[in-house]
Amino acid sequence: MDKTLTLEDVKGILEPGLKEIKTGIEGIGNRLKAVEDKQKAEDDAKAKAAEEKKKDDDERAKVRQDLDTFKRSYGSLRKSQSMTLRAPGRISIECAEFLGAAFVLGNAKAGRLDMLDENVRSKLFDKSKGILGLEAKAALTTTDIPLPVEYFAQVRELISEFGVIRRVMFPFPLGMGTAKPPRFKTRPSFGSIAMSAAFTEKSPQIDFASLESHKLGGIVRVPREIDEQSIVPMGQFLARYGAVEFARAEDTWGFLADGTATYESVVGVDKVARTNTKTLVLAAGKTSPSDVTKLNVRNLRTKVNKAALSAGRSAYYMDSTWETRLGEFNTQAEPYLYQRLPDGSAKLDGYPVVWTDVLQPYTEAAAADATLMIFGSMEYWWFAEHGQPRMDFSSDVYFTTDELATRFIEEIDFDYQQVDVTASLITAAA
Repeated sequence: MDKTLTLEDVKGILEPGLKEIKTGIEGIGNRLKAVEDKQKAEDDAKAKAAEEKKKDDDERAKVRQDLDTFKRSYGSLRKSQSMTLRAPGRISIECAEFLGAAFVLGNAKAGRLDMLDENVRSKLFDKSKGILGLEAKAALTTTDIPLPVEYFAQVRELISEFGVIRRVMFPFPLGMGTAKPPRFKTRPSFGSIAMSAAFTEKSPQIDFASLESHKLGGIVRVPREIDEQSIVPMGQFLARYGAVEFARAEDTWGFLADGTATYESVVGVDKVARTNTKTLVLAAGKTSPSDVTKLNVRNLRTKVNKAALSAGRSAYYMDSTWETRLGEFNTQAEPYLYQRLPDGSAKLDGYPVVWTDVLQPYTEAAAADATLMIFGSMEYWWFAEHGQPRMDFSSDVYFTTDELATRFIEEIDFDYQQVDVTASLITAAA
């Protein structure tokens, strides 16, 4: 007699097979997942390797680009010679070579050297391109040949050697427009405060200086008849001539600018002293520099803020011709009032003497209302500069004389941080 199969019987028969099938399917799924995970890991590793390779390629390209820039900017440096040191009053040989080569190629840009002999011109070009590390056949301009940073530093140092203002004033980087650095006005009156009493505000009052670009510069002329052996002397000449003239212009503006149109409304140290009565004027009738006494020189120091005296950085500023007069101040009682030191520097009554050629020279003739000397601390004056001195080349301005020209331009300004840090010694009015 046939037995009827129930649902439970069928389930019991099929369940072991279904479990085995499920187990097999799960195993296949796990193996497929392991393959997928392995493939994903391989893909990730390849992507990471490609990313690292791209990063390495970018870094190598950047290093190559920096190296090319270095070669273009610095020229071909000697293989067996390091950078030469800058002697006092000069720039280094490398800087002189760079300036001379830039001068040659800058003028060659417009065919201004075409009048030279072909052989001389070819040697000039080859020498200049070798100095600048250039392969181009065409001449370039100074905008194509940027002056390296340390060479600009040498030019600035040279200006400081020949002048005073740039060396002694506080430097301020000047951007576009007008800068407003702070200026001391009224000092805070610090005093006693009782225990547990209200703390009243004791804050200093400040004002603001005004600094903006004013162009100073000029043109240096050079004969067209040059050769490849004159590149270094030409660079030295351009740097020294430009530095001397920049120094003279900076000192003239810094010391004597009187706020008129001649100085584009800029006021210098002497004008600020006169405006704020920080002056010592000789007695009526004493209009000659020879009328100055050592008491006048000492009393000049009473016109400045005592903080400037205690800072230990104050000095006398005067023309170098005063050395003959200062020596006469020495007496048996005070034999060292004026001292000329072995290193070439000088001291007057214990304070350094800084020579400048823009103030009134010593003379026994009348020089009414003339600024004889200035005393004080120049560190409380701003010397603002925009960028760096520029050099441009042209022969058009000297067409009739067949000369080449180099134009020097700088953008600077001056203003004081505190009004009573400098004082002027002035002869009486006529």
